[in-house]
Amino acid sequence: MNHVKTLLLLIAIAAGGYYVYNEHFSVTAITVDSYQALLKKAEATSVSLDEVKVGANNLAAFICSDPSYQVTGGSTPANCMARYENYREMCENRIFGQSPQSFASKSEVIAIAKRYTSCVGAIGS
Repeated sequence: MNHVKTLLLLIAIAAGGYYVYNEHFSVTAITVDSYQALLKKAEATSVSLDEVKVGANNLAAFICSDPSYQVTGGSTPANCMARYENYREMCENRIFGQSPQSFASKSEVIAIAKRYTSCVGAIGS
């Protein structure tokens, strides 16, 4: 009977460990290759400046390529992409140049991404 209790205890410990890993540690393994992935990771852990740059650039390109959004704002996807390419380097230096190397909260990430997309001309100020 002791062997059954020990086996059940080991199974419970293993299940608890698996749950903790999935809820905490797997989030830090998210590869930031989109703005959505950046926000998901920022909800659970800090994100690096490089990850924020990737996500913000992805967001700007996505907004520029949305014809209905651009037409509503009086532009076109081609014009937006031209502005984005023209201002990208300057805006990266201006917006990210004095930024910390990591961001601890989702709200910080959203705020800097908004400043960046506005700077490159993807959205209005």
